[in-house]
Amino acid sequence: MIRTLIAITALLTCCAQFASAGTIKIPKDKPAMTVSVPDSWKPEPTDDGIAVESPDQVATIFFEVTDAKEIETLISDNIEWLTKEQKVKISDATKKEGEFSANGMDWKKISWDGESKEWGPSSVGFMFTKVGGNKILTVTYWITKKDAEKQTEALNKIMDSIKPVGD
Repeated sequence: MIRTLIAITALLTCCAQFASAGTIKIPKDKPAMTVSVPDSWKPEPTDDGIAVESPDQVATIFFEVTDAKEIETLISDNIEWLTKEQKVKISDATKKEGEFSANGMDWKKISWDGESKEWGPSSVGFMFTKVGGNKILTVTYWITKKDAEKQTEALNKIMDSIKPVGD
């Protein structure tokens, strides 16, 4: 009996690492979007959404809903946070812009190569999609290039889970 309880506890502990934190509403008070992330990524609330980080610190993602008029301020504030607080150097010469469709939504993307003394080369960027009215979901990401492939499956599942409220 004790062995069975130990085995079940061990199994549940292992499975919890792969479980989803459930549906997270963004923003929490007046949700426009939802996203699911693994519990191990420990979602933390921000003023306008959530922040998540992979357990190995390879990827950090912020999901925020903002007014379309405030998008430039959001980008500027997030780049400032990355460069000053996180000491990420962003290479302006590597800036790429594009558009794509995913989950039935049209997205815009801006990205750069970055470099961190602690984490090495990285990808830094923003993805945007309209969420109704004059609101935009902004996905800000910083992903180290070293070991990024270890989080590819989790990142794809997270991005595939993004849905407008009401869907």
